[in-house]
Amino acid sequence: MHKVNVHADRALRQFFATLVLGASILATAQAQELSFTLHEQLVIGDDEEAPSEYLFYFPEIVRTDSQGNIYVKDALSADVRVFDANGRYVTTVGKRGEGPGELREVFGMHVDGDDRLIVADRMSRRLTIFTDMGKSFATKSLAEDGRTIQPRPILSLDNSFVLTYVTLFANPEGGPSIKDDRVLHTHDTDFNRLETFAQLDDIYDLDDPFLNAYSTYSSAMNVATNGTDTIVLSPYVYDGYIYRYTRSNDMWVMEKLKGGPVPKRSFMPVSEKDIDTNPDVKRGAVMLSGPTGTYRARIFSRSDGVAILSTGEILHFPRRTPLKQDFEPRAELFNQNGDLVGYGQLLFDNPELNGNARVMESIRIQWIDTADRLYLARKNGEGFFVLSVANLEISSK
Repeated sequence: MHKVNVHADRALRQFFATLVLGASILATAQAQELSFTLHEQLVIGDDEEAPSEYLFYFPEIVRTDSQGNIYVKDALSADVRVFDANGRYVTTVGKRGEGPGELREVFGMHVDGDDRLIVADRMSRRLTIFTDMGKSFATKSLAEDGRTIQPRPILSLDNSFVLTYVTLFANPEGGPSIKDDRVLHTHDTDFNRLETFAQLDDIYDLDDPFLNAYSTYSSAMNVATNGTDTIVLSPYVYDGYIYRYTRSNDMWVMEKLKGGPVPKRSFMPVSEKDIDTNPDVKRGAVMLSGPTGTYRARIFSRSDGVAILSTGEILHFPRRTPLKQDFEPRAELFNQNGDLVGYGQLLFDNPELNGNARVMESIRIQWIDTADRLYLARKNGEGFFVLSVANLEISSK
């Protein structure tokens, strides 16, 4: 068996990838079943006796800087915690409040190429840009034409930024809000908007009431970029396709990339009674309210993250969530041409973790750094969320 580790340098990875896939498979672009193994290098938050700075409710947004420091926005906090590359707590940036440098509701967070920490605060309607780990800061309004934008995520892109959000306009006739039909927005380094692209109805079937309502939620899409000319978007309700946008001749060109096998249907509508009375339905249910009503659905196929490797290959992390079985985290590998190379179950090298359904159901891929290390949120054996840093090994079966 030949193996490829995404932590290896580019030349070795390309060589090993050829060994793994074989010339005939490369020639025909025929996807095969692969093994995807997570080798954890660091876990933060696993010691319940540790100081509170090390413990998480849910590590919601994760970024890294040029020194390897790890920035974490916890779901219940209005600040950003910083850990060094070895997982030691360094400092906390920001605090809850309405004054300068204070935060109310962190909706997006990013660290740019200059190691500036950029925090989007929905309630205060502003971006706060911290330098030197919070020792100084500047602010920028999040409002455009009187509307508040709610970016999640924020990513660096070739001396600019790409923000993901759907804008809702007030309906002049007094009915439901009017939805903007584009989801990706580039901004310059001063966060002035440059362009808007990616049609919402390319990604979600807006004729379906549940998908139409869900498409505006911050969790509806996972986004990754190579930092220059490529953006990949995976819809949370995953029907077997992800979307790649490539900059070409001053335009963004969209490609629809077909992934591995998925369930015949990605979700089914359910009632409030179904959720209340059937634990199997409740486990994978999404409930949301909008101006046109309340919607509930049981998800069978979802996306838990997407990443672009330093080689230009794409990693996607779908999950099967059947009614009567354990949830199954999976991975898909696409080559630079956008062809599916292979797919398979995502596992740890630790059998104890693999045998714990609570752990395996909780995995969410939150970030990938320049060395292709994955940062993922997962539960530990006691049911508390931790932040895991892992190398991913990909091998043929």
